Order: sequence, then structure tokens, then C-alpha cells
Amino acid sequence: MKKIYIILMHTHTFPARLIKIATKYPYSHVGLSLEKDCNQIYSFGRKKWNSFIDCGFTIEEKNGNFFQKFNKTICKIYELPVTEKQYKKIKKHLQHMKKNQAIYKYDFIGLILKIWDIPTNYQNRYVCSYFVASILQKFKVYQFDKNLSLVKPKDFECIPLLKEIYNGYFSKYQ
Repeated sequence: MKKIYIILMHTHTFPARLIKIATKYPYSHVGLSLEKDCNQIYSFGRKKWNSFIDCGFTIEEKNGNFFQKFNKTICKIYELPVTEKQYKKIKKHLQHMKKNQAIYKYDFIGLILKIWDIPTNYQNRYVCSYFVASILQKFKVYQFDKNLSLVKPKDFECIPLLKEIYNGYFSKYQ
């Protein structure tokens, strides 16, 4: 068995605070890592820390500019067991996405419609929770009981085999 890592976080940025208010949940963002140290987190969000508009598929480095700028980011990190085959397929898919990053866009419309539980299905457009949920479902790690575009960060805590391994400031995670 291998493990993947789901990171729920809140950066305290203006958009994150709006999402937190709308969801009434302490975490406004979710990412996926293939390694326990979470040195690379795959998600959908800002491509540049100073831009609300330039968003899409991102790979955040634990010691990179984003987390240096938002060093008060709080998080919960969970590990989730997967088979060797699932792990390899997820890794290959993420490498494909990295190579073809330009075709993946942030789903601003979906983010707004999610507030009213209206699903979306635009090709290659995601928000963070939709992206992570689609990875889990595509590779048969977990099947959500709702349209994936409506999955929210809090929904990840319901995954049965999820094990919390850390809760606190992301900058302090070893």
C-alpha cells in the first residue's frame, strides 16, 4: 500500500475569508500531495501569489513563494491509503496535467454556483475541491455521493480511511 495526502487549509487571504464565510467551515482550500512531507501540493488556485485573476492548476512548493508570503496558513493534513497501481496512475495523471498546464483553468463560475448547489461541468475547469475529488473518484480511491463540482473542503473529512496526521500551521509541519 502507498499513501497520498489531502491538505485542508486556510490562507487568511481575502478570497479565502469570503469562502470561509460562505461555507461556515474553518478551511477554504484543499490540495493533494503524493509525499508525506507535502513539499509539493497539487491544486487549483492562484498561479501567482499577488493575483486573484491568474488562476488554474498549481503546484505549490512548501518552501516556495506562496507559503512564504502566506506563512500563517493553517491546515489539517490527512493520509489516505491507496494501492500501488492507484498511486502510479495518480502520479502519471498529475505529471500529464503539469505538462499540459495551460489547458486547465479555474472555474470561477462553478465557484459562485457552488454556493447555491448548482453543479457545473466545464471541460478542464476546476476549483480546488472539485479537482481533488475528481482525482479520488477517477482512480477509484473514493466515490462521493454528490456531483463532484459540488464537493467542498469539509466533504473530505467524511472519507472512511482518512487519517489525520497533522493540525496546525503549515509552516510548522515537518
